Amino acid sequence: MKSLVRLRDYSKDDILRIFNIADELHSGEYAHFLSGKTVVMFFPDSSIRTRVAFEKGVYLLGGQTILFPPESLEKREEIKDVCDYPL
Repeated sequence: MKSLVRLRDYSKDDILRIFNIADELHSGEYAHFLSGKTVVMFFPDSSIRTRVAFEKGVYLLGGQTILFPPESLEKREEIKDVCDYPL
């Protein structure tokens, strides 16, 4: 997957496909794409607009979100606890 950094990094076909997908989203074609799915999100305090945009996007696609508080980003856990794999 490419990152959208510079528009000139994309071909005409790439750009047309992006607009086609946007049209499909706008028409409701993907309205239930995330139905039954949960998206877990971590955002720092300074990312309010980004967090709200992601929450709304997940909601519009039929999913639900779990938002961890920003301070949880500062907690360190042992890799064996996260992966449930003895090291």
